[in-house]
Amino acid sequence: MKNTVVLAVLFSAIIVASSSVVTVATVSGQQVAGSSATASSNSTVTVGWFGTSINTLNPYTTYSALGRWIGSNIYLPLVYYDAANRTVTPALASSWSINFANHTALFTINPKAVWSDGVPVTAQDVVYSYKLASQNYSVLEQYVSPVSSMVALNPHTVEVTMTSVLWTTWAAYVAVVPYHVWDKVNASTYPAYNTTGSQYFVGDGPYVLSKYVVNQYTEIQKNPRAFLAGHMPGVSNVIFQFFNSESSAISSLQAGSIQGLTGILPSDVSLFQNNSKFTVTTSPGLEYFYLAINVNPQGNGNPTLRNLTVRQAMAHAINLTYIAKTVYHGNAQVLDSVLTPTNQYYDGNLTPAYNYSVAYANKLLTQAGFQMTSSGYRENASNTSQKLSYTVLVPSGDTLEVEAANMIAQNLSAVGIKLTVTAETTGTMVATIWPHYSQDMDLWDWFDYTQNSPYRLLGMFLPNQIAAGNSDSGFVNSTYQQVWNKLENATSLSQVTNLSDQLQQILHQQLPYIPLFIPSAITVYSSQIGNVSAYPGGPFGGYDYLTFTQMHYSTAGSKPSSSSNTTYYVVGGVIAVVVFVAAAGVLVSRRRRNN
Repeated sequence: MKNTVVLAVLFSAIIVASSSVVTVATVSGQQVAGSSATASSNSTVTVGWFGTSINTLNPYTTYSALGRWIGSNIYLPLVYYDAANRTVTPALASSWSINFANHTALFTINPKAVWSDGVPVTAQDVVYSYKLASQNYSVLEQYVSPVSSMVALNPHTVEVTMTSVLWTTWAAYVAVVPYHVWDKVNASTYPAYNTTGSQYFVGDGPYVLSKYVVNQYTEIQKNPRAFLAGHMPGVSNVIFQFFNSESSAISSLQAGSIQGLTGILPSDVSLFQNNSKFTVTTSPGLEYFYLAINVNPQGNGNPTLRNLTVRQAMAHAINLTYIAKTVYHGNAQVLDSVLTPTNQYYDGNLTPAYNYSVAYANKLLTQAGFQMTSSGYRENASNTSQKLSYTVLVPSGDTLEVEAANMIAQNLSAVGIKLTVTAETTGTMVATIWPHYSQDMDLWDWFDYTQNSPYRLLGMFLPNQIAAGNSDSGFVNSTYQQVWNKLENATSLSQVTNLSDQLQQILHQQLPYIPLFIPSAITVYSSQIGNVSAYPGGPFGGYDYLTFTQMHYSTAGSKPSSSSNTTYYVVGGVIAVVVFVAAAGVLVSRRRRNN
């Protein structure tokens, strides 16, 4: 007999995986967890951002964390995770039934769902969106890989055939876009807004895109046709302001021209923690830093990096504990895995341990035939043109990443490896890496905001992510692909855990990435702001779609003054402005990307 579990509104992912059939029903118009008050008619929130700028607002091609965060406010997926990332709640789908016995799922589209131009949201939109997500240019391709087929049974019902129990990976993290708009454009290059014509943007989220100026700011405003109870706009307008550096954001916060900052340095906390005008919170971090090594077989970087022994020696030569303590003042955790410790599938028992040892690193390089020269750096004894001399790209806007890269260069010089640190804009880094892989290494970061799934960050190492512009290592490994294929067909959560551990172990041994550390997310914001969540990543860390639907604040006090670092906008007669600066600046994703 099939086991059916019915829940009124909330749904536990753990219960789902242990049942053959799971049905979720919702009561029309019923409030769900995280409900918010009606948006104030005179409220504008400006979010500052630095790091990787937006490459596009297309949810299938953006690698920017900021682009992803904006997208989560303007496009709905089938289901949501709550802010704690543990409970599945209705989004575009008002109800669903998951049958693990026959690998099928049925989703019922909310009959109230409507696009911002008044056109009803239908099953056709869902099927079309998943087709886009599955294309080889899509950064979401690995998310939908367990979907075998998707069919619109009628305008409000979608049937899905799937291979894996991890249905929420695609149901919760793939945006649905309007077919009647996107079918008229080239979806692979469409920026998700129109530069000509009267219909600038069409979405179905609590907000719609109202303005976008490249490398300056993006504005969203409350969707007058927002329909999802419990996710109505908490503020009327949100402006995401791009900053070129974190120092300018900190100065603006001190001057009072901005009211919030996420990703603040531990050394600067004392400036605010005893000031009644500010609230300081610390959350577990979701942004992890890594050293990506170009191992692409067709890449144009230094070929000696394809030598595993060289990569192992590097891992032993980097004093991560000291770097984390020095750069982040002890406010960062050293990592082994490419998943973060808050991820359900994080494996904290990977072997071997790459303990810091200059002597052992030197021994490995000497045994591999790389001799020390009079210059103090090593070269291949049998091919002197192969020198252990590399360049590492690092985002110029993040002083901590640059500092960490310079310390790594000092560590590597002790074992005869020359590392030149080149700080570039993230746009230049992207152009150097893709599609020709002209770099040697890059020190960058990803945000792990798919906390209930291993797919996003483990999927970055699949060959198809080279073309999609996600894999900066160019890693290709047949064993890894074979284990991934099994993961796509996992029949239980225990099997998902086992296979995820195997994938993490392969990456740990092959070292296309050397994971570095994950800082805690420190947030400072005005004490006038209320109902701000402090879940992993911080409330303004670039992934929490509930931020602006939950938020409320007092407009008492004078308007923040403008400065050379912050642009002030008056939108539709709005006079009250609250400014946040998110110095985290994510995935899946780019790092300060997306995905």
